[in-house]
Amino acid sequence: MLVDAHGPASADDAWLRFTTPASWPVWAPLIRDVEASEPLLGPGTTGRVHGPPGVAVDFEVTHVDPDLRSWSWRAGRGPAAVHMDHHVLPAAGGGSRAFLRVPGRSATLLQPYRIPAAAALKGLVRDRSGLGGEEEPVAAFDFAFAPSYALAARPFGITPRSTTVEVGPAWLFVRFGPWRLVTPRSNIASAEVTGGFSWVRTAGPPHLSFGDRGVSFTTNGDRALCLSFHEPVPAIDPTGTLTHPGATLSVADPDALLEALALHA
Repeated sequence: MLVDAHGPASADDAWLRFTTPASWPVWAPLIRDVEASEPLLGPGTTGRVHGPPGVAVDFEVTHVDPDLRSWSWRAGRGPAAVHMDHHVLPAAGGGSRAFLRVPGRSATLLQPYRIPAAAALKGLVRDRSGLGGEEEPVAAFDFAFAPSYALAARPFGITPRSTTVEVGPAWLFVRFGPWRLVTPRSNIASAEVTGGFSWVRTAGPPHLSFGDRGVSFTTNGDRALCLSFHEPVPAIDPTGTLTHPGATLSVADPDALLEALALHA
């Protein structure tokens, strides 16, 4: 399960609020109070989140990467414990994007949590707090829609307004209608400009290659940038169980995207 939100807060502001447990009740509607062993999250930080009356969940932070603005935790105990990953990315045009990912079988169980999680992330990135942090350069790339592809994509919520590829200092972000792909740039192993796609095999929603499990975000059959990853990434499976060793992105200027990624074909 992947939930995301975009707002005007800088990535530094959002990251500081995200990693300061005392601030969680301010932007997360369901959280009333937080007990934490440290004022700022770090590996090994433990505590308890108090939600609606009668609901309290113990937690332990398992990973924090300030450079990537990424952290993970385990919430709950025993068989009921779930693992969650969080990321904050600078966004093209300013502001930031915040993400929650619940991998594996827990994603199915936590689907009802999608709505309150989205509300919390929106609160996280809604306001600039003045805590500091400069806007970071993020390059945005539009998808190139051929007319026949546009017709096939529209029923799935895929339009020029709902699609983008963003390349920031540390992350690659792909929005394709309701689908998302998010991975650190360091996970991109190689890239190659390619093309000549079959309409039947690539038009409409994202397509899965049954040969290598690669995913195609394709809006024309002419040209695209094909990426390969060191570690497969989730994209089209809401549980994150199915992952992809590569992705094809039919942006309007594949060569410029290749250059922005600082890779060589």
